[in-house]
Amino acid sequence: MKAVDTNILARFILADDEHQSAMASEILGAPVWVSLTVWLELGWVLSKRAALGRAMVADAIETLLQLGTIHTADRDGLSWAVTRYREGADWADMIHLVSARSVADGFVTFDRGIAIHAGQSPVPVETLI
Repeated sequence: MKAVDTNILARFILADDEHQSAMASEILGAPVWVSLTVWLELGWVLSKRAALGRAMVADAIETLLQLGTIHTADRDGLSWAVTRYREGADWADMIHLVSARSVADGFVTFDRGIAIHAGQSPVPVETLI
């Protein structure tokens, strides 16, 4: 199994380069590993570089998560993050929470919005005032 970079997932979703999109589809036809940092960057690429709206970004990530060939850490956590993002949370903040839950008993921030948008977070959020 190979690990893939963000651009492989982006080309697969965006289909904006015929040659590279075909290569990305072929690569994703076999088992691949997608790290949490790649998911984080993919959200940024799709929303900022490709200018997709929130719902389209969430749909794209959900589509990828449903591919049987994609292996990743904490699939349930990623699904939770997509739901929270769809409802207005910051994608990167939700990925921070997902990645923290396996190694930490809490998440500390000055950003009040994280706790508000996280809802039932996978790790307790402590906002410092």
